[in-house]
Amino acid sequence: MDNKTWKKYVDCFRKEFDSCDFKDELINVCGGYDDVACAVFFHTRSNAIKWMNSKLPALENKIPRQEIDNGNIISVRKVILKIPC
Repeated sequence: MDNKTWKKYVDCFRKEFDSCDFKDELINVCGGYDDVACAVFFHTRSNAIKWMNSKLPALENKIPRQEIDNGNIISVRKVILKIPC
């Protein structure tokens, strides 16, 4: 996955992300990555923070928030890209 592809993907959801009531908190949970927060919000809505703190089979039962904290942002982005729209 290249940055250009990821950016185009996230740009599709930017407008909807503006309506997120907990935008700042979600960005914080996403390690400051507003692009990740934007995509997670699009797919999970009010469950976005819960999703970021859940063990995901697609991440080998790792927690997205912890993976970001450990420097594995690319792995988290790849999982998000696989979520059906």
